[in-house]
Amino acid sequence: MVPGMIALSLLTALAAGFLHALEPDHMAAVTTFVSRRPRPMQALGFGLRWGVGHSGAILGVGLVLVVLGIRLPTRVTQGLEFGVGALLLGLGLWLLWHLLHEGAHAAAHAHGDAHDHAHEHGHAHGGSLWVGVAHGLAGSAPLVALLPVTLIRSQWLAAGYLLSFGVGTTAAMALYALLAGAVFQQTGRYLPRLASSLRAVTAVGSAALGVFWMFGAVRG
Repeated sequence: MVPGMIALSLLTALAAGFLHALEPDHMAAVTTFVSRRPRPMQALGFGLRWGVGHSGAILGVGLVLVVLGIRLPTRVTQGLEFGVGALLLGLGLWLLWHLLHEGAHAAAHAHGDAHDHAHEHGHAHGGSLWVGVAHGLAGSAPLVALLPVTLIRSQWLAAGYLLSFGVGTTAAMALYALLAGAVFQQTGRYLPRLASSLRAVTAVGSAALGVFWMFGAVRG
């Protein structure tokens, strides 16, 4: 393949990955994390970890499919999509639970319960990575990333396509997480009631989207 066509393929993958990251279920999941820790570096970290998890899953599965020349069975993809829906539902309920117990958390922190806070902080950071992995294995990822790869004859070009797709996905989610973090941070500073309302909307939206995905997976 000529260099110009290779460059075009990689740029296409980069753009496709960027747009793929900004799907509602992806943004809903990352927003639930960012809404609780909206500081710039924390928000950026959530976006980057989600992107790394998502890209790693797609790269791993994609290379296996290319090398072995196989496609995922429909039942497997439906099961993964149901799992993503359950994950979104769980994230929404998790955020709602924290909203309802903020007073208790504030009291615990005031008494110096730093260990629990650090434990929860670590879980939140690790959670965004695994949510990204789950999204990389289900949803539209097989269509927009893995399907084109199965049509590429060169394994090196297929790997490059997946890497470029991952770079675009990670960059887009990092930018979105920064923007979402800025919104939550500024509203929390100047309009705390609005910030609480935004977090509640995020929680309910994530849960509702999760139910929608689970219903769609069951219906096929």
